[in-house]
Amino acid sequence: MEAKCGYCGVQAKLKCAGCQQVHYCNSDHQKKHWRAKHKHECDKPYELTRNDGIGRHIVATKVIQKDTVLFSEKPLVIGPKWNLDEYEQRSTIVPCIGCFADCSLGQFYCELCRWPACKPNCPGLINTNLHCLECGILRFGRPPKPGDDPETFFDYYRYDAILVLKCLAIQICNPSLFEQITNLDSHYEARKNTRYYADADERIVSYLFRNFLDPLQTLERKEDKVVLKECDRKTVHMISGILEVNAMVIPLSNGREICGLYPMGCMLEHNCMPNSFYTFDCSKGMKLTFKSGRDIRKGEHLTTTYTHSLWGTQLRRDHLRTNKYFACKCDRCSDPTELGTFLSALRCMGIENAPCGGFQLPIHPLSETSDWKCNQCPVQVSNDQVNFLMSKIGEEVDDVMGRKSSVKEFEDLIHKLDNFLHPNHFHLQTLKHSLIQMYGHFPGHRLHELSDAVLLRKLQMCREMMSIIDVLDPDSFRLTLYAGVVLLEQQAALVELNKRHNRAADSLEKYNLGEAAQCLVRAKSILQNEMGTLQGKKLMEKIERAFENINAQTDSA
Repeated sequence: MEAKCGYCGVQAKLKCAGCQQVHYCNSDHQKKHWRAKHKHECDKPYELTRNDGIGRHIVATKVIQKDTVLFSEKPLVIGPKWNLDEYEQRSTIVPCIGCFADCSLGQFYCELCRWPACKPNCPGLINTNLHCLECGILRFGRPPKPGDDPETFFDYYRYDAILVLKCLAIQICNPSLFEQITNLDSHYEARKNTRYYADADERIVSYLFRNFLDPLQTLERKEDKVVLKECDRKTVHMISGILEVNAMVIPLSNGREICGLYPMGCMLEHNCMPNSFYTFDCSKGMKLTFKSGRDIRKGEHLTTTYTHSLWGTQLRRDHLRTNKYFACKCDRCSDPTELGTFLSALRCMGIENAPCGGFQLPIHPLSETSDWKCNQCPVQVSNDQVNFLMSKIGEEVDDVMGRKSSVKEFEDLIHKLDNFLHPNHFHLQTLKHSLIQMYGHFPGHRLHELSDAVLLRKLQMCREMMSIIDVLDPDSFRLTLYAGVVLLEQQAALVELNKRHNRAADSLEKYNLGEAAQCLVRAKSILQNEMGTLQGKKLMEKIERAFENINAQTDSA
């Protein structure tokens, strides 16, 4: 394997004397790499390597115990999310251009570039690592004025382009950092004929040139001075690709999300059943920390996941192919049953509308064109039929989840989809996760208002979801928030059933409060790594109150 400089990526012969794993093309790059990051990772229980199949990856050089801190690093650059949802693109509540706090569009601005800020004197506006990066370029724009058509505000203030501009602007003050960013994989050639390239061309590249970069380059020619040495459409597209492939989403304590680029963090390869996880520390410059989620064997690759663990195989692999440019072949993706969870399985309609009780599974799960076959009878369905059915079901689920649907609408859709999907199907899990929270919290469906049958159904759904989570996240380090909610709702159902038993002992089976307490103990334990997020903190507060409630009931018994 050809050795490459750990700092700039060119062919190298020098080697780090400490770990003997990282190479350098010259001593200056070795010193710069040491100061930037290597001093925090030298002599670690892993090594960075590369092969033609998966490119750069990290391998454990000895046994690594669970909860070991693998590495910590600060971001190369942070900024607003580059992939905003449509509702985020058209929201009047936007992230402050200086500190990312929520602010109202049209209230306060940076005095220099006129982009929205939380207050005129926000410290982030003059921070050299934050707004100062792009402020000078944004000043070339012509922002809308009060009274202009509201559409002009949404068209001008495009936050999903800011992180690309930040990366571009870094070359002005830190050329070596810019080189480090542009050395990350962009998959430029692979993206060129995709819809993602076309989308980035209009949403980011054309927007930036039209509003800011064309005026800047006009002044450069007039003054015969170059501010941005690398500033053509290909460079901006490459940066867009780098963010698409490598950027990590950072949840802030205020509930908002931003994105960041991390040099080591983006090197961990994907696995749908990973062995490590990461957290962010918003109080320390968005510091990223990777930890082992379980014991890791010597020679095992360090892995994380770039998809949602509760998506089905086809959805996970489609996401990875289109966003990360590789096809996952992990044990979970290779198993038609997804490790026995049947998270993507469909009910077999049988022969002549006589259901056989079996389930349709992909014959070749690693092929996106595979036909499906029943595990009980000879019936097969084509890939096109499966895709058509899943497309229609996905639309119905998105519709119910995307609006303020009633409890009955959720119940009706679950009842309908039960005729087509395995009870564990990921679409049903999405609906059930919402329904267990609606049971007990929605008007007309408070805990004390639920019938015994509905309350027992809530409990059953919680237990079924936890059985799936125990398979897909056995060490409880990926689905923590999701599982925390399930465990909280499970204990709520158990506590209410216990109350009803005490009131009418002959009519209802007794439910021990000990099981409810165990749910809370487990939820509290798995949420420890979520205390840097707003969702984690709020959920922990609810768990603490639930503990107090159980203790009060136990004392009064």
